[in-house]
Amino acid sequence: MSPSLIVRAIGSALALPDLAFNEDGVCCVFIPGELELQFEWIADSSQLLLLAPLGDLGDDADGSRSRALLAANFLFNGTRGESLSLEPGSGKVYLCAMRNMEADTPERLVEWITGFVDTAQQWRIRLASDYAAQPDPHAPIASMPHFVRG
Repeated sequence: MSPSLIVRAIGSALALPDLAFNEDGVCCVFIPGELELQFEWIADSSQLLLLAPLGDLGDDADGSRSRALLAANFLFNGTRGESLSLEPGSGKVYLCAMRNMEADTPERLVEWITGFVDTAQQWRIRLASDYAAQPDPHAPIASMPHFVRG
């Protein structure tokens, strides 16, 4: 899928018809009161990077919040296939994902972004509360069909 088709699909899904990548291949969207999304087109690999700042790690003197992030990343158990990241200097937590767009469709792209936004919103809530230190008992386990042998 081309960059123009990608940004058109995103813009259509968000009712932002004038959405466009800048000269660096970056496009930012702010959903008021909810979330900031950054899309980055990596041209030499036909990959789309999706990034969302979730908030500060907060007080982590005992390491429980950091352990919760690591546990969620293990086999993507609490992230639906995305990765939680901690920016070293600032203590900000991000949700990150990358997708190969060569054979993708606009419909699958919008479905992927919708799932990403759902995960990001859940983690923003968890980071804003003490719940972040607790494992998520309802976290979906990512399927890994390429590991299944028939």
